[in-house]
Amino acid sequence: MKPTATQSAAASDAMETPLRPLLIGTAGHIDHGKTTLVYRLTGTNTDRLPEEKARGISIDLGFAHFDAASFRFGIVDVPGHERFIRQMVAGAANIDIAVLVVAGDDGVMPQTREHLDILQLLGVQHGVIVITRCDLIDAEMRELVAEEVRELVAGTFLESAPIVPVSGLTGEGIDELKQTLCQVAVEIPDRRQMPVFRLPIDRVFTLAGRGTVVTGSILSGSVSAGDEVELLPAQRRLRVRGVQHHGQNVTQADAHRRAAINLAGVAVSEIHRGDELATPGVFTPTTRVLAEIECLSTARRPLRHRQVLTLHAGTTAVTVRLRLTEPLLLPGEKTYADLRLKEALVLSWGQRFILRSSSSETVGGGRVVDGLPGRRRVRSMEHRCSGAGDSLPETRITSLLEQQPSVSDSDAVQRLGLSTVYATEILQSMTVGKPANVIHDRASGHWISKHWLRRLGKSLLRVVSEEIIRQSPRRLLPRALVTSQCRNFDGAVHIPLAIDALLKSGELVQRGDLIGLADQQVVLTKRQREVLDLLLPMIAANERTPPTHRELYAATDRMSPGDIEQLLKLCREDGILIGVSPDLSWTPTGLELLRIGLRQLFETKPEVTLAEIRDALKMTRKHVVPLAEYWDAHKLTIRNGDIRTAGPEL
Repeated sequence: MKPTATQSAAASDAMETPLRPLLIGTAGHIDHGKTTLVYRLTGTNTDRLPEEKARGISIDLGFAHFDAASFRFGIVDVPGHERFIRQMVAGAANIDIAVLVVAGDDGVMPQTREHLDILQLLGVQHGVIVITRCDLIDAEMRELVAEEVRELVAGTFLESAPIVPVSGLTGEGIDELKQTLCQVAVEIPDRRQMPVFRLPIDRVFTLAGRGTVVTGSILSGSVSAGDEVELLPAQRRLRVRGVQHHGQNVTQADAHRRAAINLAGVAVSEIHRGDELATPGVFTPTTRVLAEIECLSTARRPLRHRQVLTLHAGTTAVTVRLRLTEPLLLPGEKTYADLRLKEALVLSWGQRFILRSSSSETVGGGRVVDGLPGRRRVRSMEHRCSGAGDSLPETRITSLLEQQPSVSDSDAVQRLGLSTVYATEILQSMTVGKPANVIHDRASGHWISKHWLRRLGKSLLRVVSEEIIRQSPRRLLPRALVTSQCRNFDGAVHIPLAIDALLKSGELVQRGDLIGLADQQVVLTKRQREVLDLLLPMIAANERTPPTHRELYAATDRMSPGDIEQLLKLCREDGILIGVSPDLSWTPTGLELLRIGLRQLFETKPEVTLAEIRDALKMTRKHVVPLAEYWDAHKLTIRNGDIRTAGPEL
């Protein structure tokens, strides 16, 4: 019977519905049948190295996949030997479902316990327990092993996990295991996907005709052929030639998928396992992070302040020194710590890590609460880290704004664990209402708290006051000079905003491009302001040849010459005008224009006469004579009879 049109459309829709990608990670003691189990599920032997095949054990990570129901499961097969715990951590760093494998004829073994501890520390939340080699044990032994495993996982994320007995030899239980994995997968909620691409590299190799290829499990975001990515921690930009997913060329690979990425312009020797690929310009390598850490309840010794350990995160490992607030952290306890890394590494908010001792023992782990704290001193570790590590984004942002003047787009992903868009939405909501606690500084693009803006304003007023005393009798300073004097302030990027806020509050006043303290200014009458508003534009309009003071007296009958002279003297003191002679004043801009012209003249002639200066600068003798004397006095020129040469201050 031919299918109806409705049936054909439904079948077509089913074919087009993408399978949801999830990553499965195996865990368990060496030689408990993990690789055989993966082969039964996928038909792929993940032992690819000659040494693995010769010795019959997994040494490095292996990868395979299979489809079931509406899911595409990628499997990371990890080594069980204690010597390869680093590889195990690398494989478990991004898994959605853990499969804890216990051999029925062996039961729980040392690496079974250690792998379970690692999975727990890495924050894995979903899993299945598999008892292998069930063809070698009877029903009673199956029950005993299951009971032993239940005792092991009590109080962990696997406490209520289903137990599935299987046989790698006969295939018993494999179909049931696939069904169980699908049932667990249905319960896994969709994660809030970060648009930023990030991939820890677990393999680097070369292919003839293609060049350098790296593989890894995508933590977040997506990657496509032609994209530009950043190699970290080297901070080097690279281009993606092509992308594969489980051996097939794809246009794009997304989060929770395995990907092989062909990179252009880089040699295999320049990339190492443990490096990362990421969206350019988002992450900054650091040698310091703040974190919440835990000492395993099974650890033989407490963790100590200043203890040196190995931190495993993603596919890398680095030496780290603990800085605790107390001398010891006892087994089973948690605390906040300042971690100092021997080598620069990229760690972001919420990222999980493992801590191992020099004796290759897993002693603890934790999660990052601030992936880029810089050099700022932490006064209260509890207060700082509890806010930074809070599950509510608003609390994390508020905590960060307590520690530093402002939040920028670059803080969102690494320090707050938020997409830039989501962080902007939250910050925008904090700028409204009464009282609004945050201000958007449009000039810098950052978001500054009102508390820090007030602190910045007080520091700025102190600088202006000290500089005005130093330059007395001036009462006004160039705005650019004030900004320059504050360039080393914490939050210096917001000095223009702070100046505007002080002008608005009336604590500062501005005339032209000059600013000064309001309480140190001469208060002008309405008539005085009107006269200045008439005379100053006359001087500014004639930058090279401004009117003399006598000509300014004649321009208005609203004030006497003596009163106008007092106003001009006030403008000189405030820096609005520069007095060249008793009867001539220039604007700072006009005088600078003439200085530039004079310098250009000396570039063509080493010695010049007064007439040559007058002609080159298009001035009258009335102006050039007092100006030349002013330049002589300030060492812009050196006079020798009728000849002048360039001075040291020119």
